[in-house]
Amino acid sequence: MTSGAQAGVQRYRSLVALPGARVPLVASAAVSLSIGMFTLAILLLVREATGSFADAGRVVGAFGAANAVGAVAQGRLMDRFGQPRVLRASGLGHAAAMAAFVVAVEREAGTWLLYVFAVAGGACVPQAPAAMRSLWSVLVDDEERRQAAYALVSIVFEVSVVTAPALVAGIATLASPAAAVAAGALAATGGALTFAGTRASHGWAGVRHEVGWLGPLVAPGMRTVFVALAALGVAIGVVQVAVPAFTAADGSAEAGGLLLAALSAGSLVGGFVYGARSWPGVPAARLAALLAGLGGGCALLALAGAPAAVALCLVAVGLLLAPSTIVGSALLDVVAPSGTITEAFTVMIMGIVAGSAAGNALGGAIVEGASYEAAALTAAGAAVVGAAFVAARRRTLT
Repeated sequence: MTSGAQAGVQRYRSLVALPGARVPLVASAAVSLSIGMFTLAILLLVREATGSFADAGRVVGAFGAANAVGAVAQGRLMDRFGQPRVLRASGLGHAAAMAAFVVAVEREAGTWLLYVFAVAGGACVPQAPAAMRSLWSVLVDDEERRQAAYALVSIVFEVSVVTAPALVAGIATLASPAAAVAAGALAATGGALTFAGTRASHGWAGVRHEVGWLGPLVAPGMRTVFVALAALGVAIGVVQVAVPAFTAADGSAEAGGLLLAALSAGSLVGGFVYGARSWPGVPAARLAALLAGLGGGCALLALAGAPAAVALCLVAVGLLLAPSTIVGSALLDVVAPSGTITEAFTVMIMGIVAGSAAGNALGGAIVEGASYEAAALTAAGAAVVGAAFVAARRRTLT
């Protein structure tokens, strides 16, 4: 086991040591960290200024929705015009919008103005993680090492998601929520400008294409990946609401956050292990199996009657979460139309985000109208539907 872990670490180390990989990787990690910071930082800032969690939640939602749409737009622009121009423009636009947002909050501007600046800032969040994924497709020419590279993208993002809230809490406590928002914007803009200045980013070039307004979704295989990972997003979104509902029955919904950390921890470990070795079988069959297994883990949540059992089930679900997204990312090399790889990655992420948002809403309705157990079984059903969809359309993934 020790030798296997050492081999896995060496595999990742060899990727980081590739010429031109280290600086853009660190820069993309800075942007990933900022993305993880903004939800809590904006929520705390607006809540402090308005006294309303409802207003704060809506502003955060506007930021997130704009981020999803802006990510796809930036992906298309990078595929057409290259990475540096788009990352520089988005980075500077993001900095300006977030500075205006903080000033507007501090001066107690109308809520409508906060929405305007939140939408602008969200749409301009630089998509350096997507750009890094595209760089790996040309920096690594070996298929097995590419799997590890795509796993590294997932690992970097998971680490950012886990550490960002703690960082925001520390900055907000020592300084202020406004300082936390400013720190996130600085990380995003600094990371984008650094990424755009690298030789690897300047050397990457998209391929001209004419795929229409649907973009990469014009390809049947791309639609298969999108729907499958949207189903994954629904399952995770339901779980994110169901677990706090479970702990609320014992008097503390906040404790659900501690249990959900087990999901992130499992995902981090799963991504590391998956990318550390080669796996048998074709990616399409692997994706279907992973989604089915994840559905099984969600079903076990319905049977867990104690917090410790719920935590173990969440770790099991997490172990399959990151590998599912990694396989989906790897399939883009096969199914995305030529010249659309960056946009295809952002579309895939948008599918997960949109699915999670729908799952949050669905989970809330189910735990309110039925039970935690019903919500867990619904999450399991969503994942299994995704697995069946992939199995039925496996020919589109070759």
